[in-house]
Amino acid sequence: MNGAYARICGWFSAMALLGVGCGQILGLDEYVLVDGTGGSGGVTPGCGDGALDPGEKCDDGNDTVGDGCTSCVVDACYECTTKEGTPSSCVAKGAGDLCAAGLCDGTGQCVECLVNQHCGVDGYCFENACKSCDDGLKNGDETDVDCGGTHCSPCAQGKTCATMTDCVTAFCVDGVCCAENCDAPCLACNVTGVVGECAAIEKYGEDPSYGMGQACLAAEDKACTGSGGYCLKALDQPCATNTECASLHCADPDMNGTKICVKDVGDPCTMNADCYTNKCTNGLCAM
Repeated sequence: MNGAYARICGWFSAMALLGVGCGQILGLDEYVLVDGTGGSGGVTPGCGDGALDPGEKCDDGNDTVGDGCTSCVVDACYECTTKEGTPSSCVAKGAGDLCAAGLCDGTGQCVECLVNQHCGVDGYCFENACKSCDDGLKNGDETDVDCGGTHCSPCAQGKTCATMTDCVTAFCVDGVCCAENCDAPCLACNVTGVVGECAAIEKYGEDPSYGMGQACLAAEDKACTGSGGYCLKALDQPCATNTECASLHCADPDMNGTKICVKDVGDPCTMNADCYTNKCTNGLCAM
């Protein structure tokens, strides 16, 4: 077939001198240049060539998506103009102009809302989307379901919070709305079973933050007493008196001459020396 094309091209010598293939002359998709090389395409104007062809709304000379002219169709929230001989030029519509999903935001995006008034009486606009304080969801800038944040009412005691203004109690402690300030050592407001109440952290537990930047941490050889809100020496730390220890027991159970903080009766143990009574029975310190 290529040989036939070449013979036909020979009949159009004037065109051949210009390097135009017979396929171009005859309107064929494939053609052979006069030098015998083959080619395809490139002869039919198309989207992305920078020229406004029939059926195209715009043509900016590229195939970039979302730049105002995508697949030769004007994007929502854009306006495109085309001058003869030049690619289309597209600019974003102004903020507030209507679009299919709502309103243009001024940057070429079609969004649901720009201000609270666009969301009706019971809604508010958050990150260009309408939210509500009574939809049964934790969304927008709410800290818990339908409460907290800058738009909804403060949350009830025990609900999640970020700041004191998120809570009806005006106390946001340990990430929940608390009944009181609860800022003493080894007390927390997020203790399982009593969330929202200021309660003691479990015995030998840690308090990562209390007071003015203080903490009760095992890494610092300290532990909570489990009641009363005290942070004392952790287990196995050297001691002189019972009141130094979180276990409230300072003893020398293995009789080596060194007193350490040891476990109380009822505490889990693995050996007798764990317990101030020097008696570990069935995994618990016993009398």
